[in-house]
Amino acid sequence: MPTLYVDTQGAMIIKRDNEVLVVKDGQTLERVPIEKLDQLVIMGRGVQLTTAMIIELMERGIPASICNERGSRLYGHIVPPGASRLAGLRSQQMVAVHTPAIALELARAMVAAKLTNQRGLLTATGWEAAPTAVGQIDVSLAGLSTAATIDIVRGYEGSGAAAYFGAWRAALPASWAFGGRNYYPPPDPINALLSFGYTLALNDVRLAVELTGLDPYLGTFHVIEAGRPSLALDLLEEFRPLLVDRMVLELAQGGQIGREAFERPAERADAVYLTQAGRQRFIERYEALLNSAATLPDGQRTTWRRVLLLQAQALARVFRGEQERYSGFTGGDAARRGRPRGV
Repeated sequence: MPTLYVDTQGAMIIKRDNEVLVVKDGQTLERVPIEKLDQLVIMGRGVQLTTAMIIELMERGIPASICNERGSRLYGHIVPPGASRLAGLRSQQMVAVHTPAIALELARAMVAAKLTNQRGLLTATGWEAAPTAVGQIDVSLAGLSTAATIDIVRGYEGSGAAAYFGAWRAALPASWAFGGRNYYPPPDPINALLSFGYTLALNDVRLAVELTGLDPYLGTFHVIEAGRPSLALDLLEEFRPLLVDRMVLELAQGGQIGREAFERPAERADAVYLTQAGRQRFIERYEALLNSAATLPDGQRTTWRRVLLLQAQALARVFRGEQERYSGFTGGDAARRGRPRGV
């Protein structure tokens, strides 16, 4: 068990001999040999960690991360100075993202997964405009395999996105006033939903990246700039259609969110934002989605939140040289769930 996650509120994490024990009300819930532990993740303010356990972790160079109970906010890390195992991983990550061949392959894999997931969503809609957009996305997918630079990969991603949101523009009723993807500021309700959803998803992807020990600022597809979490944005790409886009269409189709959930602030008449009540409704639906079931390539079932972590861990294996290639997540479940037809 390389990573131990403890989310049982009221539990205590203690050291006993050469084991880590998770106990509550006098019962041992879990026990792990310390030598098999690479990382500890504490989820929630109700989980306690003894001083003896903290010292043991620091002496062995095992980092501990602390986040909220839902895993949606990272509070920080307990990392021994100069002894963290994350330093080696981040050094390997830095080398990889600055190695053109590796960076290019990672960017291609992530964009291919994103385009495949966009294709799956469009196919599920049954929109009249979907087949044409799917054909254009197929052209972008075919071109990715021979893309010689990341700039060319960005070009294929951009042409795929134009076709994808072009189908949205053609299919959505005029009452939604969606003229295409435009995010700063969002000029209509659909863009407001997409932008808010992407912000929530980026937070969760970044948490998964940091819990894995990777540097969220060292990516490949997104340009590395001060203050930009490039790797988190890279990994987010494949999940945009699976976690946010489909949910936005389902909300609009099912009448679960109406125009009363949006407002134009007096100081920004060209912008549309969710109201406080609208944000709360969206967050509740988003959290329910992250905790719902997804199917992994091997047929196992897990939560969407854990899928984010598994993909971040796959990136770490690539950076370490333990895995030859990165495969983006393409969600068969998402292609079947909801069938957002005729929005």
